[in-house]
This record gives sequence, C-alpha cells and structure tokens, in this order.
Amino acid sequence: MAWKIKHTDDVWDGPTHELAGRFYTGATRTAESRPLVWFEQKKPTTPSSKPKPAPKKAAPKPKGATAWD
Repeated sequence: MAWKIKHTDDVWDGPTHELAGRFYTGATRTAESRPLVWFEQKKPTTPSSKPKPAPKKAAPKPKGATAWD
C-alpha cells in the first residue's frame, strides 16, 4: 500500500499534506505539489496452466432450410 502521483503513476514515499480532503506531495502546499492517490499493490497473478477451450462452431443448416438455398 502506497501513494502514487495521480497523473504520472510514479510511486511517492516522501512527506504528504492534506488540503480540502485531498493529499498532495510535500510537507506544505507549494506550486510544485502534486496530487496523490492511495493504491494497494496487488499480488502478481499467474496465468492458468490450462488453455481455455475454443468456442464451438454452430452446425451448418441443412440444404433448403433457408430462403437462399
């Protein structure tokens, strides 16, 4: 769990401050402060070892079943 900069997705581990319910980089508000977003690091998922089965094809219609035959 960590902070990341909102528009660049860079992880931030420095000081933060809150202003109007939002968190920003740096200890105090300056022109260089960037908005932060809290995120939880997810465990990497491993792909399943079994391949997914291919979808079944529809059976062809018999001759004379459509108006174009």
